[in-house]
Amino acid sequence: MIAVSKPGTVIVEGNRRFPRLVEAALERRRAEALQRAQGRVLDLSDPAARTVVARAIDGQAAAEWDWVISVAELIRFPDLSAALGAIDRLLAPGGRLLAVEPVVRPGTVRVFALTPWGMSPRVRGFHVGRDVVAALRTTTLVNDDINRFTFRTAVAPLRHFVSVGARRVQPKTEEK
Repeated sequence: MIAVSKPGTVIVEGNRRFPRLVEAALERRRAEALQRAQGRVLDLSDPAARTVVARAIDGQAAAEWDWVISVAELIRFPDLSAALGAIDRLLAPGGRLLAVEPVVRPGTVRVFALTPWGMSPRVRGFHVGRDVVAALRTTTLVNDDINRFTFRTAVAPLRHFVSVGARRVQPKTEEK
């Protein structure tokens, strides 16, 4: 099922069907992030939170969140740069983003070899294998933590992941 916000931002909804090993590990990472988070937290595992990001993509949001946590939820947004830009606008100065997302290692042969996996019911409709770190550079968020890790799973697009921590820096005011 695909849900479309009023102005046109598409969000892929429905249940993820990741292998149990991957899903369990991702849920542990999400629980750890929620435990560390303080203040106002926007957890993108909640469909209402994803709608907040969709509205921000469409220009209908203001900074109000201290933390945004996305554990394999940005794969629901077709335009990763737009989603990260919206999160940037949603974070209050000093706010933090924690994103854990599946990635594909670069290389033309690898991309063509993984193309058939796009038809797998486990990843169909989701946008996996994108360069989260490069997309993060299109925002004003400062990347201050990165960790790449791999799962032993037969579903190739869900094998390699990256965990990225970023913060929104306080804008400097000019002194006169």
